[in-house]
Amino acid sequence: MKKLRDCAGTLFVAAAVVTLSLAVPAAGRASEERDDMKAEAAGERANFAQAFCQVSPERIDAYKEKLRKTLREATDFEQRWQTGWRRAENNNSRMNGLRERDPDEFKARVKVNCERLKWLAENSLRAPARK
Repeated sequence: MKKLRDCAGTLFVAAAVVTLSLAVPAAGRASEERDDMKAEAAGERANFAQAFCQVSPERIDAYKEKLRKTLREATDFEQRWQTGWRRAENNNSRMNGLRERDPDEFKARVKVNCERLKWLAENSLRAPARK
């Protein structure tokens, strides 16, 4: 009976070690994926801001460099940024169509989106709160 308890205890410890060893890389991948998504979203938003919010390319570049330092876990920051930037080009062409069809609606959307993007950009550069 004692051998059975010792065996069960050993199996429990082994299972716990395996579970923990699998969980650590998964947590690392989760932060990588999160930073990858943030880099893409930032590239998309920056393109919109440059196209419609009168944000200069120099200001976009400065933001990009600050963000690159913040998103250290992104696998390939530049590639992710460019993916988002290209994705925005489709949305921008739709906004340009709206500008032609309904200038008042276009102005209202740009105003709201530019305010939101400014807030998002400022908050994306803040260091995350420590737990």
